[in-house]
Amino acid sequence: MYRPLLRWKRGEQTALTNLVAGHKDATKPLLNIMPHAFNPPPGGDTDGAFDQRIGQDADRLNSAWTGYEAAVDLGDIDPDARCSGGIHPVRRFFEQIYSVTPSAVARPVLRLTSDDDYLAAVASVCADYGVGPVFRLTPDDLAEIDVTDTLAAMLSACRIVPAVCGFVVDLGYISSTGRSIITARGALAAVPFASDWSSLTLVSGSFPENLAGFAVGTHIVERHEWSVWLANRSVSGRVVTYGDYATIHPLPVEEGLDPRTMNPTASVRYTFEDTWILLRGQGTRTRGSQGFTQFYGHADTIVNMPQYRGATFSFGDAKIMRIHQRAENQGNLETWITIGANHHIAEIVGQLSILPSP
Repeated sequence: MYRPLLRWKRGEQTALTNLVAGHKDATKPLLNIMPHAFNPPPGGDTDGAFDQRIGQDADRLNSAWTGYEAAVDLGDIDPDARCSGGIHPVRRFFEQIYSVTPSAVARPVLRLTSDDDYLAAVASVCADYGVGPVFRLTPDDLAEIDVTDTLAAMLSACRIVPAVCGFVVDLGYISSTGRSIITARGALAAVPFASDWSSLTLVSGSFPENLAGFAVGTHIVERHEWSVWLANRSVSGRVVTYGDYATIHPLPVEEGLDPRTMNPTASVRYTFEDTWILLRGQGTRTRGSQGFTQFYGHADTIVNMPQYRGATFSFGDAKIMRIHQRAENQGNLETWITIGANHHIAEIVGQLSILPSP
């Protein structure tokens, strides 16, 4: 099993939609629902636009992932937000998911910091739809003195046992291998009920926060998370599965910025084994730059690299070839997020499939 942690935005949605069945079978993504604005009118308790976005997120998951399993984290949503009728957004999302048949096999995510209302909404989802949650804890969470008691109380509130729940140890951003191996080892050793969870996954991400330190051109960037996981493939006699943040920094720099004033670079990340090949472009709005047409050159570069997997490897790789051949236009930032994430998942699933058992 491979568990990528993905923002639930259109680029990532398209990447998942266009995975082949075999790659979907091997992938159980954890999806972060974006913190949609919640702005009820004066004297009101709900925001129709917010309700609509939550429903759309659920519909898009069903469209992309029907019949396959995913964990869904709504923990970044405004804790005071409520949907029409006073329904908690977690409840609203999963009601929408399971309102159709067939649907995605969606499981709610719980954090150690989830408040009582969030926990109650997850408990109702577990009871009504027969799914166990996925717990997502950081090393700091696992260092809490009462972490075992807190988890036991959350399990009791949901009336479930660890055997029907997944568990994710989320290291977040890591900048090196050696120290992160030690951090991961300590966090995994501190997981309560470690042998009982249905799955235990180690997740981290090392893609740089921004590209300011990279000149325009081609660079090789080490994927520290792969090495950290290889050094921690088992704990307490059980297998630890692999997860990462795909091709982005765990906290994307564009979050909270005004897209009208941003000048994002036309840059591409192409995963190959334990590295990313970073093609750093100029700002798309920089005077004298070629804007989005820089992506034509990036496609040409990738196709001519020995690391290029070929047009039949994935949807993303086929799209790179078509852009190289000028059979379709160069695309935009969202297009290349789709290409990068789709190829990355195919690459990781392939790597995992040939690894010997730990």
